[in-house]
Amino acid sequence: MRKLLNFNKNWIFENSEVCLPHNAIELPFNYFDEKTYQREFIYEKIIIPNSTWDNKEVSVVFEAAMANTQVFLNNKKIISHTDGYSPFTARLTDELQKGENILKVKIDGSENPSIPPFGGRIDYLTYAGIYRDVHLRITSPILIQNIKIETPNVLNEKKSVKVNVNLFNPKKITLSGFLIAKLKDMEGKILSTSKFKITREEICFEIDKLENIKLWDIDNPVLYTLDIWVETPYGIDNLSERFGFRSAEFTKDGFFLNGNPLKIRGLNRHQSFPYIGYALGKSAQYKDAEILKYDLRINLVRTSHYPQSKHFLNRCDEIGLLVFEEIAGWQHIGDKEWQNKSIENVQNMIERDWN
Repeated sequence: MRKLLNFNKNWIFENSEVCLPHNAIELPFNYFDEKTYQREFIYEKIIIPNSTWDNKEVSVVFEAAMANTQVFLNNKKIISHTDGYSPFTARLTDELQKGENILKVKIDGSENPSIPPFGGRIDYLTYAGIYRDVHLRITSPILIQNIKIETPNVLNEKKSVKVNVNLFNPKKITLSGFLIAKLKDMEGKILSTSKFKITREEICFEIDKLENIKLWDIDNPVLYTLDIWVETPYGIDNLSERFGFRSAEFTKDGFFLNGNPLKIRGLNRHQSFPYIGYALGKSAQYKDAEILKYDLRINLVRTSHYPQSKHFLNRCDEIGLLVFEEIAGWQHIGDKEWQNKSIENVQNMIERDWN
């Protein structure tokens, strides 16, 4: 079974113990020099494996770090990541040793012109640090990498769900076993169960003839859950995704949600806050979405100008707040290297948030 453990505590940062999410510098409420965080910072943490990790895939999942990141285990580089807003995974499986292992994360907060959004002029600050949650993920050797869910015919009486499940098989083990999919409503009632043989790393299937399905709407944000279980001779992995049945379309006559015209009332939202910069936790992300929805009475928020926290987006889904999501950047297009990186950022954003 998949274990996703909180990995936010007991990091060493500049000779002090800190908890993530973390801003690399202490911010005053008033003016400060932004160059203070445009340098390299180092976070360290000790990992001690236990016997339950044997024959498992062990990784550290970073929800985001700003901005140019390198991860080392026992001084061996594991991964580099040059997108300050997307998640990345450091696979430790083949490098873990018995006893203490030192995980080191180097972060350069400088405005590198080859990394979006940098290189031109931006109207916001990009505070350095491991500013979102970090998880320790322990799974079977064959695991679910991601799930893509589509609802192609939401305005029909009988609806369907198209699903793509991609498996991660780093050791290239011969694939066998079964994939089990369970579709549940908001009360946890199982609406459909499907079972498929695993013969390759991408499994595509459709759940059709679904009746009495409620649409996701800003006034009635109904969410369904798809539970995916992968059972192989090497173990079981499981992952769940929430999604809604809804259509959203811009036309020459305006915006239509589920076939009905909707006047958009929206605001831009940045993810920076006094004192803590980008390092806002789950409860505060939830509260910010609720302020936009219930206090300011908007129905759409634009994530200017970068992908924002999954916690914030999840709460928007739950309370009926539409989101216009953007990649990192504002009024600047760099050279070919910059452009290729921006295209990669688009892919990262879509794959994280396509449900």
